[in-house]
Amino acid sequence: MTECWADADDNRMIHQLYQTVRAFSKTLNQAISDYGVYSSEWTVMNLILHRKSCSQAVLIEYLGVEPAAISKTLTKMEKKGIIARELRPGSRGKFIRLTDKGQQICEQISAVVVGHRQRALAALSASERRQLETMMRQIHQNLIPGSGES
Repeated sequence: MTECWADADDNRMIHQLYQTVRAFSKTLNQAISDYGVYSSEWTVMNLILHRKSCSQAVLIEYLGVEPAAISKTLTKMEKKGIIARELRPGSRGKFIRLTDKGQQICEQISAVVVGHRQRALAALSASERRQLETMMRQIHQNLIPGSGES
């Protein structure tokens, strides 16, 4: 790899962070493409799966995205028959749940996602993984104070 920033370690490090996130997303998209789902949709599906249902507001907060972005993703997922949005009496906003099709896709994809994550983290010990998580959380906290557990 050509060094563009030989005198600026921070630039190289941030560039590497971007490249790593892009590679992770790209290879996950490739791994799950046969199921007709993108990594961003998988993230939403996985959160809903673990919560049984989820408000749109919770998705926005957890994912740290703009309301318009999550709305667009949810609309695509709804058209694919993966999720359903419903109003609940006494609640504000819409709740999202997985359809039977969405649950089936989640079950099929879970092993693929686990394998992808294991491959990505294979060279890191448990201690290094905890350190990496701590460092990423601190960077995030520096950028978005008060973000806490994300």
